[in-house]
Amino acid sequence: MSDNVSNTSHDVLIIGAGLAGLTLARQLLDADPALDICLVHNRRFPNPERIHKVGESTVEIGAFYLAEIVGCAAHLQTEHLRKMGLRFIQTQGTTQEDPYREIGLSYYPYQATYQIDRGKLENHIRNTLGASVTLIENGRVLDFDRNDGVSTVSIRDHDGAISTRSTRWVVDASGRGRVLMKKFGLQKSANINHSAVWFRVEGKVDINDFLASSDAENSFAHAGERARSTTHIIGKGYWVWIIPISEQTTSIGIVFDNAIFKLSELSSHPLAMGWLQRNEPRFHDYLLERDFGVIDFVMLRNYSYLSEQFLSEDGWALTGEAAGFVDPMYSNGTDMIGLANTMITNAITKPDGVKMIEQMNYVLSEAYAGFVDTHRDSYRFFNDWNYVFVKTNWDASFYFLFMCVLFMNRKFEDIAFIQSIHEKISAFYALHHEVMDFLRQDGAVSSDYRLPEFINLAGTVQDFANRTIISPDASDDCIRERLDQNMIILRELADSIMHSRKFDENFSQMGQRLNAA
Repeated sequence: MSDNVSNTSHDVLIIGAGLAGLTLARQLLDADPALDICLVHNRRFPNPERIHKVGESTVEIGAFYLAEIVGCAAHLQTEHLRKMGLRFIQTQGTTQEDPYREIGLSYYPYQATYQIDRGKLENHIRNTLGASVTLIENGRVLDFDRNDGVSTVSIRDHDGAISTRSTRWVVDASGRGRVLMKKFGLQKSANINHSAVWFRVEGKVDINDFLASSDAENSFAHAGERARSTTHIIGKGYWVWIIPISEQTTSIGIVFDNAIFKLSELSSHPLAMGWLQRNEPRFHDYLLERDFGVIDFVMLRNYSYLSEQFLSEDGWALTGEAAGFVDPMYSNGTDMIGLANTMITNAITKPDGVKMIEQMNYVLSEAYAGFVDTHRDSYRFFNDWNYVFVKTNWDASFYFLFMCVLFMNRKFEDIAFIQSIHEKISAFYALHHEVMDFLRQDGAVSSDYRLPEFINLAGTVQDFANRTIISPDASDDCIRERLDQNMIILRELADSIMHSRKFDENFSQMGQRLNAA
């Protein structure tokens, strides 16, 4: 893949060659190898490894997209770390050094997910494109004008010289550059009031070294690779991520509710360490004792935003963070790349694609609204272990039983099918919205639950939901039936949260019943 100066007319011009832009180019070429694609990138390859970008963790949809649709399965398996799911740990309120609370799996989940080195992954995808794609490096898209179905794009190179290229489609994958969002005034608030700081350190941060209870009831005592989870250390108004990127590098982040903490308290590495000393002293002391080298430090205030629109019949589209960003909790960023890129591929390569753009915009808007529901005003209860148990297990079960079933059985590639089941899709989102509204109320979760301090998700509803995502028969009728069955499960769970308030009993009993069946 090289800068092709002789050909200045393209089918698709993608602004940005990060993860969203590169995977879109790969997906488009796989759908139509005859496409002429140009990538305009404001940097030069190869990317640095270890610290290239935040967003090092994938969950089921994003991992499936990268492995099966983009074709990176072998690369992920050999060059990146398999992830042991999500792990939630609470140390606040424990009075001794040994006790803490933990929710997670004692083994790797059935569907493979990964902790990824973004620089390494993006370099790999770039190399798979070869000479099929024109790459303009150290270039910045200034603007474009559209006439008679063709856009003329102005590009400034590293020396300040301006050239133009023509294209049928312009896709913004510029990340927080948000070229098209700014051009068309599309940005709107996500109504999420969160900020984050993060840094990468040299070395392996292993939670087994400072969070390893000797309690006989600790079901994770022999789960030696639990440090490969995305670990969330949670407290009122915040969570701290620990993500292993490799044996040599670990990503650490602090995400918080702006109504409870101020960014000025964490706006440098020394300040962030001071914050950890006050709020998570056990983790702070471990970092201090090990004296990990700090590679970088980044902060982002009020990181959430959305777009009013994602695709246009006028031949433009948005993907990745150029289309919106909700929250790093649950690591759904790559999920939304996969969903948006699939819609864009539909629009560009399918005979009736442009006619379906209105429906595709609606699909993306619904998905973003569902993630907003998940995260809005949720951090303030992270000091309540019963709430954490209910919230995280509902969120994961909903995700596995609904969105994952559709995406990982390749149904979002068939917009006519998605349109035919829209009533079912709306019912899933409506139920999730109802549960989220309930959980945002003070005291919504019963204080009567007597939960163990170590909650192993093996054999639970969530575990069952993960194992049954991909159907042996992915026909339309089978997926409709699967969704109907999964809605029954979710309605029972929702009832146990909002009405009987016996989620602790139901969650365990349903898992046994479903697994036995």
